[in-house]
Amino acid sequence: MKRPTSFTLLGLYLGWKVLAGFLLAIGLGLEPIAGESPAGLSLLPAVFAAVAAEALWRCRPWCMRATIGYFAAAILVPLAASSAADHRMPGELLFSVIGKAIIFAMPVLYLNNRATQLFAPTPAPARIPAPRP
Repeated sequence: MKRPTSFTLLGLYLGWKVLAGFLLAIGLGLEPIAGESPAGLSLLPAVFAAVAAEALWRCRPWCMRATIGYFAAAILVPLAASSAADHRMPGELLFSVIGKAIIFAMPVLYLNNRATQLFAPTPAPARIPAPRP
């Protein structure tokens, strides 16, 4: 099966996020966090990104679930870290989650559309009646 271009582009983007997350976890950071020392918390979205990138690159049937898992981790992990550090209000966190979910919904909806086209379930085989003597 030929990999769709959108799977390739999103897989490359997620590969970049894997590299950035692992480098940030070991302290070399491509995207440094202002005022904070790098912690192992950046490793969690990187692991989810690695799984989703592999699923997209190899056109796995579970690529949709892996991508949703990455976007959920990419939204919730930084918010959890910032809320623990800054003591944000619950309303502010809710609107931040909703705003980021709207942005991440567009590629996920497109990916869902392409995945249903590629991995459509096969129809059940028709029963052949047994011959009567």
